Amino acid sequence: MGNILGRFIIIGFFSTFINYLTFNISYTISGNIILSSYLGYFIGLINSFVFGKKWVFNIQNKISFFKKFLYFIIYFIGGTIMTFIISKLQFIGMNYKLAWFIGLNFSVANNFLCSKYFIFNKDN
Repeated sequence: MGNILGRFIIIGFFSTFINYLTFNISYTISGNIILSSYLGYFIGLINSFVFGKKWVFNIQNKISFFKKFLYFIIYFIGGTIMTFIISKLQFIGMNYKLAWFIGLNFSVANNFLCSKYFIFNKDN
């Protein structure tokens, strides 16, 4: 478990960096917090899926269409929660970067637990 969690954290940091970079660039260009939050999250999501399957959870066989679909649904829910938190915190006056960081924490727990127990388990 510790090794899986460690690899998940490493990929999580990398995916989060991609997410944050995309979010920041998009927000700077568009000024739209919701669009930027979803866009960053989606780009980070793709990275997480690719490396999560192969490196974190060591799944060599093909992932079923249903599990891929479920993965995106689970992460969409996490992204929606994150975006909701970001937008509400920004609305009350919090800096958008700090709001992003707080929202991120709620999605990380969702993403790890659901990936481990529902998507990348040995019952593919």
